[in-house]
Amino acid sequence: MVGRLEDWQTLMEPTYAGLRRDAAAAPDHDPAATARLRREHPAALVALAFELAAARRKAAEKFGPIVGGALVADRAGVEMATGPLAGAHKARRFAAACSGETVADVCCGIGGDAIALRAAGVGVVAIDRDPARAWMCALNAGCESRCADAAAAGELGCAWFHLDPARRSADGARRFDLARLEPGPEAWRGLADAARRSAKSVRTGRVEWGGAIKLGPGVDRADVRAALGDEPFEIEYVSEHGRLTQAVVWLGALRGGHAATAAALRENASLVLSGEPGEPPMGKVGAWLVDPDPAFERAGLLRAACAHAGLRAFCPGLGVLTGDAPPRDAPFFPAFQIVERTAWNARRVRETLRALGAGVVEVKTRGGVVDTDRAQAELRGEGRVPFAVFVLRLGRAVEAFVTRRAPAA
Repeated sequence: MVGRLEDWQTLMEPTYAGLRRDAAAAPDHDPAATARLRREHPAALVALAFELAAARRKAAEKFGPIVGGALVADRAGVEMATGPLAGAHKARRFAAACSGETVADVCCGIGGDAIALRAAGVGVVAIDRDPARAWMCALNAGCESRCADAAAAGELGCAWFHLDPARRSADGARRFDLARLEPGPEAWRGLADAARRSAKSVRTGRVEWGGAIKLGPGVDRADVRAALGDEPFEIEYVSEHGRLTQAVVWLGALRGGHAATAAALRENASLVLSGEPGEPPMGKVGAWLVDPDPAFERAGLLRAACAHAGLRAFCPGLGVLTGDAPPRDAPFFPAFQIVERTAWNARRVRETLRALGAGVVEVKTRGGVVDTDRAQAELRGEGRVPFAVFVLRLGRAVEAFVTRRAPAA
């Protein structure tokens, strides 16, 4: 729930610091605490205080306790916000390109991207059609904000923009059709045209402009091409700690020199690969199986990943790679040494694992060949040695690879 702007503004007044404190300290869904606070404060403010407390707990996990614990936000806003890893990654590209000019953060939400842009030294004017979210972003990012729609954003005269279209309906259901996002492709093209016009009118004489459109990681390049028409673009798939979180469509001067980019982000390291989508080199199964970061496969850049890490594929379209030695940049290419390879049969594989002293068994597959939760329960032994079993369809056969995960570097 977002709630009314007036109620949020009242809740954040010093007068209601005690209510905010009490709601944060109360156990989740505690009827007694709710009843007590409602006797002392207006019911609408009590509801928002509990919403704020829950949102800050969620934000502390996403942004860290210092930033997350101080945000003014609702839970849905936290869930939709760009996290600090992806935000900083995108902000670096803006900072390198826009040379001190202001970025319009359109559909800013609670301000995840605006926070990152401001931290990178980029000026921001935040825009959201929800007045409460626009106000939250201003507080959280320390920037100017306006309550307006995407069409109005094009009138600000900014040559740079970041757009985060809503990918959920009012009832929370995900939208996958780009035409149903809010705003949709027509507004994207309008923002690009407005940025291009603004660039031509700046006093410096520069004619550079750029935009970024944040989409879900499931989006396909062909759908983006249909949405943007003739506008050139680069699509970057972003993962954080091995989980795909977003795809970014880069336009104008923010666009790189390749069709696709994959950014695999970790707290203290990142690996960014760019290139043209293509099939990886093929070869025989080596001593190691490698389960690469999902950003590389989603971007169609397994060929570039193989070239970077000295790997190869062994089955078309599988996504699992192989090599004769553990790859470089291990955090982005988890490696598993093959102990035994056999036809998939749960009973026989279990016997093999028990003979090896297996304890916890991790099961990895592609294409839903097996139910991994069920297989893990079936294969778990009473020993102490952890194993990983890949169950993969290779042509018509289903094979099992009993492996040991390489130790973390």
